[in-house]
Amino acid sequence: MSDIDSRTPTSTGPASRLREPGFRTELVAGVCGLVLLTGGTVLWLAHHSARVGTEALTGSIFREVSGRAAAHTRGFVLRAAPVVASLSQLADKGLAVDDRDRLAAQLLAVLKGNPGLSWVSYADADGNFTGPYRTPEGKLRLYRTRIEGGRSRLVEHEVMPDGSWKLFHEDDNSGYDPRVRPFYTQAKAAGRMTWLRPYVFQLWWAPGITCAAPVADAAGKFKGVLTADFDLTALSEFVAGLSISEHSRVFLFTDDQVLLAHPNQRGGAINGERENARLLTLADTGDPLVDSYRAKLQPVSLSSGKEDAFNFFEFRHEEEEFLGSTSAFRIGDDLVWVVGVAAPKADFVGDVWRTQTYALLAAAIAVVGGMVLAIVLARTVSRPVLALTAFVRQVGSGDLDARADIGGSREFRELSTALNHMIGDLRDRLRLRHSLDLAMQVQQQLLPRSSPKIPGIDVAGHSTYCDETGGDYYDFLVLDTPVGGGLMIALGDVMGHGVAAALVMAGVRAVLRDRAAEPGKLADLMCRLNRLLAADHKGDRFMTMHLSIIDPRSRRLRWVSAGHDPAIIFDAATDRFEEAGEGGMPLGIIDEAAYVEETSDPLQPGQIVFIGTDGVWEMPDVKGEPFGKERLRDVIRSTSAETAATIAQAIRDRLAAFRGDARQVDDVTFVVIKMLSVE
Repeated sequence: MSDIDSRTPTSTGPASRLREPGFRTELVAGVCGLVLLTGGTVLWLAHHSARVGTEALTGSIFREVSGRAAAHTRGFVLRAAPVVASLSQLADKGLAVDDRDRLAAQLLAVLKGNPGLSWVSYADADGNFTGPYRTPEGKLRLYRTRIEGGRSRLVEHEVMPDGSWKLFHEDDNSGYDPRVRPFYTQAKAAGRMTWLRPYVFQLWWAPGITCAAPVADAAGKFKGVLTADFDLTALSEFVAGLSISEHSRVFLFTDDQVLLAHPNQRGGAINGERENARLLTLADTGDPLVDSYRAKLQPVSLSSGKEDAFNFFEFRHEEEEFLGSTSAFRIGDDLVWVVGVAAPKADFVGDVWRTQTYALLAAAIAVVGGMVLAIVLARTVSRPVLALTAFVRQVGSGDLDARADIGGSREFRELSTALNHMIGDLRDRLRLRHSLDLAMQVQQQLLPRSSPKIPGIDVAGHSTYCDETGGDYYDFLVLDTPVGGGLMIALGDVMGHGVAAALVMAGVRAVLRDRAAEPGKLADLMCRLNRLLAADHKGDRFMTMHLSIIDPRSRRLRWVSAGHDPAIIFDAATDRFEEAGEGGMPLGIIDEAAYVEETSDPLQPGQIVFIGTDGVWEMPDVKGEPFGKERLRDVIRSTSAETAATIAQAIRDRLAAFRGDARQVDDVTFVVIKMLSVE
């Protein structure tokens, strides 16, 4: 009994049971703790995953919008380059730079055919100026000055709808001398096509930009300067329509921070009076957000102008976090412009923050309500995130037919809709890419599959496009008619490249093949092609073309050229080069253009004829230096003993080695003809 009395009291007493947690308490505490731990872990992982995905998606959106703005701006402005280049090549080849009245009519036709241009002008070395321009209201006017006796006489006409000219304004001494203007002095000093920095068009108070190129005569003597000008007001309208979020801002400026386009400056970012007018800078916008953005700009992000010069950064504005980016791109060889984008960070991660808040509240309710409600709420919170993760994985595995059905709150449903639209756009782009590949295959099949076999003539051709489709064209047609036979060679270059140029090329090929065998002169055939092209495209598109026929019996070459570069003839016996085929007006500009057929002396065995497009000698290397005709002649001379196919391959190899890693910017097409002895 003493043993029993001496034992220590156990915990089974009433007081001890009051101090111990009960089963329900432990269960609730355990479940709630599990819910909190699990929910907290899941929420953290979901938040981290969503944040990483959102940041990646945000960077892609900034890059996409910047790329769109840069591509639109470059495409908008660079339409002037082919116009100026074509006009400068036409000087002394159809462009009447020495006849002011004819020149005015020709420049008016060019301006009408290019609706995006504001001015097209020519200023000669004597200070005479001829420039048709388009007013902001869409009217066409002709502005001409002539310097006589130290006075600059101005005569300005308005072009009426019927094409007649009505006197609009006269001034016996306007004081205007184009020879002291920047467009003239810079183009003359550079000796090449030049882009001027943006400035103020004082005639109608708008920001603008000029592309200028010097003109020289056949002896290389400077004659004057051709220009094409753009009104940049439309760029502000364009960036005002761009948005990556509700509170974002997209604007355009130069590498020295001159403002080109801003949603708040749709009428033109100009400051000062007309005598000292200047374009605004980023510091002059009056936009506090732009001021905060400008403080984070790095010089390296404004100077490269490479295709991938994209810089993404964060900054603070009015105690709020913002995301910003710069995307620098080049305009020609002279200018670097930058697309700037700024948007609140909350516009992109706000949904993630709100979802996390809702989830924490749901977890608190789950603690009070119990395990079942906690599990339900946890599943409700995690289901949209898991569904989003599953969808992203499905798309990442290559399933572009997947559809996002995240469910959950309104934000997630909107995200589902946006993701489905994004995947649909991606499918459309892939289909478009596939269509372009098919178009490339079809166009390649339009080119000769093999060289014709004609006694005494060895011929080879080649064409490489810089895009999927192109505007270069060459063809061989073996003629056999009662009035004579031989080999017809056609080679053309449509303005620009891409699908539009390819369609023009295909149409010209069809007409040429249909009419080539008909009796008549090559000049008549060229006139027919010109009328058809001018009627179809109203001067909006044109092409150069070289047509020639080699008669294997007489061994003479008959040719006619429409604005195409001359053929190069090499005589290995004398080691001499000569050029043949100075052309007239390119096809499609003027419907009544006339062409002249010419004939060479009999070609001797071993002589080589090379006909090509300007994409051959204008091929740039990584430094921008063109390949040039001298290197081309060196290749022809060094391989003159080989077959035409071997010579053509050598030219291709030399071009590829010269270009290196530089991007091909123009189509490359040429034909090599070698005369052989006839047994």
